[in-house]
Amino acid sequence: LGYGFCHVPSAPGCHALDCVTWRPRGTGWERLCQRFVGGGPQLLDPEALATGADERFRLRTETSGTVHLQLGVILRHFGRYGVEC
Repeated sequence: LGYGFCHVPSAPGCHALDCVTWRPRGTGWERLCQRFVGGGPQLLDPEALATGADERFRLRTETSGTVHLQLGVILRHFGRYGVEC
């Protein structure tokens, strides 16, 4: 459970990305409930993080791992790369 942000490459080809994830820390009570019940604190408006960088720095967060992504990016000329539309 967590949030992460990484840029999708603009060059065509296969790309390996590591996306570091984090989650809101929450209060002591929320962390205790998370340990016994599961889940955890969530952001009310996750889209605000993409638009306003100042909002991210006000949050108390903790790391929650890394997601390893392998992306195949094709921008145009799909037939040239063997992709049929």
